[in-house]
Amino acid sequence: MAKSLFCWNRRLAQCGLFLCMCLYAGLCAAEEAKPSAAAPATEAAEGAVTAAMPTEPAPVWQPLIKRLEAEGQNKTALTIMFAGLPDSMTQSPMGRKVLELYRSKFVLTKPDGSPAKPRPKYYPGTITEKHALLCRNFLKEYSAAFDQAEQQTGVPRNVACALLFVETRLGANVGKENALYTLASMALSTTPDSITTWLSKMEGYEAHLDWMKDLMPKRAEWAYKELRALTAHAIKQNIDPRIMPGSIYGAVGMCQFMPSNIEPYGADGDNDGIIDLYNPADAIASLSNYLHTFGWKAGIDEATQHAVLKKYNKSDTYANTILGLAAVIGGAPVPDDAN
Repeated sequence: MAKSLFCWNRRLAQCGLFLCMCLYAGLCAAEEAKPSAAAPATEAAEGAVTAAMPTEPAPVWQPLIKRLEAEGQNKTALTIMFAGLPDSMTQSPMGRKVLELYRSKFVLTKPDGSPAKPRPKYYPGTITEKHALLCRNFLKEYSAAFDQAEQQTGVPRNVACALLFVETRLGANVGKENALYTLASMALSTTPDSITTWLSKMEGYEAHLDWMKDLMPKRAEWAYKELRALTAHAIKQNIDPRIMPGSIYGAVGMCQFMPSNIEPYGADGDNDGIIDLYNPADAIASLSNYLHTFGWKAGIDEATQHAVLKKYNKSDTYANTILGLAAVIGGAPVPDDAN
């Protein structure tokens, strides 16, 4: 039921951005044509409509809006999107990323650069009979979508379903962050001064400020490109990005695509003219298309399957877990070292 309600809300949002743009444009035209002296009833009506018009985005977002507009995106749509964001950026996405890379580089590695602690073969607690049963039920519910994707791409349904489970628990956990807010905040976080609340978590960071100052502009530019892809997708598909939940770094949908992957690899699985990665059919088609583009075809050996899955996520543990869960979905026993 929760998934059905969420999909219904997504459909409403697909109309919402277009309607808001029409309202915004109509209000602008009405303002230009409004008589200098209006009757009280007319003033009241205009006031009620004007109250629905989006407020101006906070100053912090203006540089991003101007840059996106200069690159060809619609100013009215951008104004509506960014007006829905808080008045200040969040430090969390960039702070978390810098902390992650800082610990990996300066804390959790041996002098030779190798990991201080070996990574597990599988994600603990993921490959279980209980989870395999959930996947089998999901395969039955969306059998037509899996049939179509497998026929078109050669990606086995068990693998596609296992990937969806690892990414978002089959859509139950698509992320708690606002993807637009996350990526916009990261795109503006270019110096250590923008992540002050996170610096205390990095013991000895003062000795590595030069590393940080070199890293952060690069990560911010990466985030800007993802932001640009997200807003372009939202405008093209008439989807309101303000209600698109995402991961801590801006991945969206049941298959957790970064926004820049939607245009080249996203697929309309249910043929409704919209690529909506929160829709199971579209998510199944899109992830299968992605894997197929990177080399998956019917009959490839396990080593090649593993290599292709690492194009989705470069972790060996990730690839091992998907293939392991896919095997259990198909009836194989749970590996002894899965937990």
